[in-house]
Amino acid sequence: MNKESHISIMGLDIGGANTKAALLVYDNGSIIKTSSSIEYFPFWEKTLKDIPEMLSRIASVLLNQNNLKLDEVTYFAIAITCELSDAFQTKKEGINRTIDALIQIFPPQKLFFMSTDGIYVSEEEARINYLKVAAANWVSTALFLGKINPNCILIDSGSTTIDLIPIKDGNPISNGKTDVERLKHHELIYTGGLRATIPSITHKVPYNDELIQISFEKFALVSDVHRILNNITESQYINDTADNRTTSLEDCYSRLARIICADKDMLTKEELNKIAEYIYEEQLNLISVEINSFLNELELREPALAKKPKFVITGLSADYLIKINLQKLGYNKIFSYENLMQIPDKISSSAFAVAGALYYQIQDIRK
Repeated sequence: MNKESHISIMGLDIGGANTKAALLVYDNGSIIKTSSSIEYFPFWEKTLKDIPEMLSRIASVLLNQNNLKLDEVTYFAIAITCELSDAFQTKKEGINRTIDALIQIFPPQKLFFMSTDGIYVSEEEARINYLKVAAANWVSTALFLGKINPNCILIDSGSTTIDLIPIKDGNPISNGKTDVERLKHHELIYTGGLRATIPSITHKVPYNDELIQISFEKFALVSDVHRILNNITESQYINDTADNRTTSLEDCYSRLARIICADKDMLTKEELNKIAEYIYEEQLNLISVEINSFLNELELREPALAKKPKFVITGLSADYLIKINLQKLGYNKIFSYENLMQIPDKISSSAFAVAGALYYQIQDIRK
């Protein structure tokens, strides 16, 4: 690896729905420049040809922001989570197709992939040990934070999922490493701030002073709920809508009405607001149950970490899904990942982390 004091690292967190990119520029051990970008890129709607084009676009944004050329970037740190997308038949195919796209755009010898072993591996190693590279972005997020806050619980709440990561002595100590294991141990919650479907949160909603069953069609998403409740702005509604109409408030109301097989002319705004508030509360309850189960498991093996927890939160839905939940549960040691790590935005925090964690590994190798 490069031994220069001036190092630039581009981090890419390639998700099934959103790809996040960040650039960290270090000089003599200090971050002197940061920038980030995000692109909504639903893999299940794209072709293999589209992937390298997206990677080129998102990299170009950062390069242009920093007046850099591609060959001037020292390293490229990669985390892959898109392999679970049904664009691919298997995780092996997903990892290999994504790497195929990456090496069309970036120099292969400068690519380093985060693994669930907590180390970065080469392109060749990533292909061989593809299951260790799959869905490893949570590891880099924890390692980056662990250098500054070695004992805490990190919660990363995004558009689709929530990661709960215990960190001890600077390293993640999760029970599970794969998505399946992490679901089992309440370390991965499959709900998020934008893309969750309504039936995944509740099967009933209030109407005319009683709870009625909803349709199980994909008529609306939780992003419609959070837009109606002002938890997100229209510009933060970055995913596709359920009906491919706009993200305007009127269209959000229209979609929400359909979940009980009605339309916006049949329901008042007040009735729709009550439905949205109910769904939000049910989502908070779902998350609360999982957080408590996670803490109960953690207390059995790491009582000191679980009994007086220090929480660090990040992700685009952290404030309205996690912070409010932790406060309701009576916890008050809640810190912002972005403030602690001096990075500019919560939406791209995982991309900053995958770049920053690689920088720390480089420094450890040099010692």
